[in-house]
Amino acid sequence: MIRFITINLALVFILCSQGICQVKQDSPLPFRDKDLVYYDYHSKTINEDYRIYIHLPPGYDTTKTAYPVLYLTDGDWNMTVAMNCFNMLRQDYTTREALLVGIGYGNQANKRNRDLNPKDGGPKFLTFIQNEVISFVNSKYRVTEEKGLYGYSFGGIFTTYVLFQKPNLFNQIYIGAPGNNGNDLVPAAREYFSKNNSLKTKVFAGVGSFETDNVRNIGLFKKYLDSNKNSGIQIETAITPNAGHGAALAQVMQNGIKYVYCVHHQSIATPPLSELKKYVGTYGTDDTKSKAIHVFTDKGELYFREGAETALHLIPFEKDGFFMVENEGLSFKFTTENGRHYFVVDFPTEKDVRLEKTK
Repeated sequence: MIRFITINLALVFILCSQGICQVKQDSPLPFRDKDLVYYDYHSKTINEDYRIYIHLPPGYDTTKTAYPVLYLTDGDWNMTVAMNCFNMLRQDYTTREALLVGIGYGNQANKRNRDLNPKDGGPKFLTFIQNEVISFVNSKYRVTEEKGLYGYSFGGIFTTYVLFQKPNLFNQIYIGAPGNNGNDLVPAAREYFSKNNSLKTKVFAGVGSFETDNVRNIGLFKKYLDSNKNSGIQIETAITPNAGHGAALAQVMQNGIKYVYCVHHQSIATPPLSELKKYVGTYGTDDTKSKAIHVFTDKGELYFREGAETALHLIPFEKDGFFMVENEGLSFKFTTENGRHYFVVDFPTEKDVRLEKTK
């Protein structure tokens, strides 16, 4: 049956916070990871102890920047996964940073099957998040008004409930491999829009390909929302290939984080071949002759190759500007200065590389 609804995530990870609740210490406690801290506190809403984990984004301590917040259910488990997702994505994308907040149980009994169930403790758990956790985080850390809520499995049922029960409380909702095979997705949306006109939220839904019923229901959910022109929802879905419920978790989360926090180039129409030909040539410098950049066209598209390596497709996103899907953190531009032509590689955190056209 719905085997993942019975999974108890009693893994001990870090970070606890409070809200308008009774905090058990004035300062956060460090976890094993130097960037991860937690608060132990008592929730007045539920009258039980919780642990809130906090991960500060890189540069938080050396700037005055305010950051968006990504709240995660099953914080004992999901915090380190989210941290690793951001670490991996930074290698290939220009990434907006976020303060991560995980809501977990610490050394207390794990009660996710109650708290994440809309028909049981879900309403109180939502009130606890809204009135206590968010208020506490706002009072302790430099954050913006932008907030996201992530849930997987039973957590996906809960985030679906939050999406339609408390519309616009969160700017983004992540629905990972929702319990009940995703059968509740379309009915929940239909019920909401039978009484409401719009909902301005960015939604991500993902699951492993082996959960075939869930794949189908997520597809129907996206189709329904896309067809509702007044919904106001922006929805992205991603199916993790060759993965079941457990194996897909990290990739589902990474796909969701990539959708919201990574900067993506928007491709434009490829210029005609007559225009592309002006970019064709060999580019390099005295110290790069052994690995010169060769720019060429093939079937009306622009490509480049470094030395004898595999050719990569250059996709236009602005006039004289291109990107490649293999690493969207980079961009490529062609410029002309004083009659000389250059191929410029724009690195987000490093000095640009300028290669002159040699032939």
